[in-house]
Amino acid sequence: MFIKIFSVIFLGTLIGTVVSLSVQLFLFLVNFLSKVAINSEYNFKNFSEILNFPVQFLFFIIIIPGSIGYLVGKIRSFTKEQRWHGPPDVILAVHTKNNPLNIKTGFLTSFSSILSISAGGSVGQYGPLVHFGATIGAEIKNIFKKVGNYQIFLGAGVAAAISSGFGAPIAGLVFAREVILRHQSLASFSPILISSVIAYFISKTFFGFEPILSSSIGGLNSLKEFPALIFSGLICGIVAVFYMKALTHKKFFPDISKITPTFQPAIAGIICGIVGIFIPEVTGLGTSTILDILSLNISLKLAIYFLIFKLLLTTICLRMGLIGGVFAPALFLGACTGIILGVSFKVLLPDTNIALYAIASMAAVGSCVIGGPVANMMIILELTSDYQATLAAGVSIVFASLISSKLMGQSVFDKVLLNRDIDLEIGDENLILKNLKLTKIKHQDYCTLKENHNTNEAVKILSKSGYSEGYVLDNKQILINKISLPQLLNSKNNIKLKDLKRIKYLKLNSDENIYNAINLCKNFVGESIPIVSQENKILGVIGESDLLKIIVETHQKQMDIEHKS
Repeated sequence: MFIKIFSVIFLGTLIGTVVSLSVQLFLFLVNFLSKVAINSEYNFKNFSEILNFPVQFLFFIIIIPGSIGYLVGKIRSFTKEQRWHGPPDVILAVHTKNNPLNIKTGFLTSFSSILSISAGGSVGQYGPLVHFGATIGAEIKNIFKKVGNYQIFLGAGVAAAISSGFGAPIAGLVFAREVILRHQSLASFSPILISSVIAYFISKTFFGFEPILSSSIGGLNSLKEFPALIFSGLICGIVAVFYMKALTHKKFFPDISKITPTFQPAIAGIICGIVGIFIPEVTGLGTSTILDILSLNISLKLAIYFLIFKLLLTTICLRMGLIGGVFAPALFLGACTGIILGVSFKVLLPDTNIALYAIASMAAVGSCVIGGPVANMMIILELTSDYQATLAAGVSIVFASLISSKLMGQSVFDKVLLNRDIDLEIGDENLILKNLKLTKIKHQDYCTLKENHNTNEAVKILSKSGYSEGYVLDNKQILINKISLPQLLNSKNNIKLKDLKRIKYLKLNSDENIYNAINLCKNFVGESIPIVSQENKILGVIGESDLLKIIVETHQKQMDIEHKS
C-alpha cells in the first residue's frame, strides 16, 4: 500500500515537473521568436510606407514568414506518417493500443508550432502543449514500464500542460478526464491531480502567471438576461459548428493537393504577413486582443471584422500546414461573438453586462470545439474567481453544446478522427475490437477435404474427425466450397465433392477487424467461419464462441481500467 502511495506521488510529481518546465520553455520560445520575426518598427499601415521601406517590407512581410512556413513544411516530412499530430492523436492513443505517441513526432510538432506562431500564424498554443505533455507522459511510462497504466501517464501529462499553460490546475484535471480519458476512474484521479497541482506551483513560483481574464466581470443584472444567455449559446453553437466545418470539411476549403506540401505552409505564412499589415489583431495567438475585447476596448464594427478575418485566417493557416491549436482561435471567435451579441442586447436591455456575454460566448465556443464543457467552466472559475460569471458561462455552454453536438459530434478532435475512419462514438471497447484483426482469434480447429473426395469418403472423414462441416480445397489449397454433413447425407449419388452444388457461405478476409466481423456474423448459424487470404486460401477459422470470448475479455479489461481504485 505504501509503495503504491509513494509511486503515485513520485510519478505525479515527476510528470508535473518535467511538463511544467517544458511548457514554460515553449512559451518563452514563442514570445522570443515572435519578437525576432515580427519587427514592430515597420507597421506598413499604408501604401506609401511600403514604398518608403521596400526592403523591410519584402524582408519582414514576405521573406521571413514565407521562410518560416517553408521550414515548417520541411519538418513535417520527418514526422510520423508525414502529418502533424495533436490532441486527436492523444485521444486515440488513450483509447486504443495500436497508436502510441511518438516522442520524435511530439518534439517536431511542438517546435513547428513555435515557428508557426512566431511567423504570425493564426493558431493556438494549447493543442501542441497538450500533445507534447501527453508525449512526455508516454516517455516516462516507457521508463517505468511496470508502474501504472499508459492512459494515466498520458492524462497526467495533459493535465500538467493545461495547468502550467493556463494556471488552472483543477481545469487541467477535469480536461484530462473529460476530453482525453473520457472516464472517471479512481485510479486516474490521484496521479493526474498531483501532476496538475505540481505543474501549477512550479510555474507560479518560478515563472509567474500573467492574468488572461479579468477578475471583475460580474453576473446577470436581471433575470430578463437569462433568455439572452440562452440565445447567445445557440448562436455560439452555430459559430463553433461553422468554425469546425471550416477546419475539417473538404467542401469548406479549396483543393490544394496540386501545391507541393512543403510550400503550402510557406504560402500560409506569406498570407499571414500580408494580413498583418491591415489587421494585425487577427494574426498570432490574439491574447492581447481578447483582453481588449473583454475590457470593452473594441467597437462593434471591429468585432465583426475580427470575427470574419480570424475565422478565414485560422482556416487558411491550419488547412495549409501551419501547425497550432484550435482552442485559442475559438476563444477569440467566441469573444468577438459575445461583443456583437452584448451590444445588440443592450439596445433591448440597457443594463446588459456586455463583458459577461463576451466571456460566456468565449467559453461556449471553446467548449464546443474541444468538447469540454466542465473544463471550460473550471477555466473561467479559476482564472476569474467569479462564480456568477462562471454560472452565466455555463448556461451558454449548455445550449451551444446542444447545437454543436447534433451537427458536429463531441468535438473537432472527434471529427478529425472520424475523417480518418475512427469513430469514437462507438465506445472504447468497440474501438479496441476495431484495432484487432481476426488473425488474433483464428485457430486451426477445422476439417479439410479434397475436391476429388466422393461424398461417401467425405462423410467418413467428417464423422471420424467429429466435425459437422468441412472445407473443400483444390490442388492449390484454394478454398472452393464449404459442405455440411446433412448436405452430404442428403446427396443421392456418390459424386465427387467438386461436382457438388456450391452454396453461399460466410467467409471473412484475414485483414478484417473483429468489430466489423461481429456485425458481419450477427446472422450466422453454423459450426465455424473460414478466415481466408487475398488468394482465398484458408488460414484458419473462428466460431461464435471465439467472438464472444474476445468481447468478454475486452469488456473485463476496460472495466478494470475504469473502475479499479
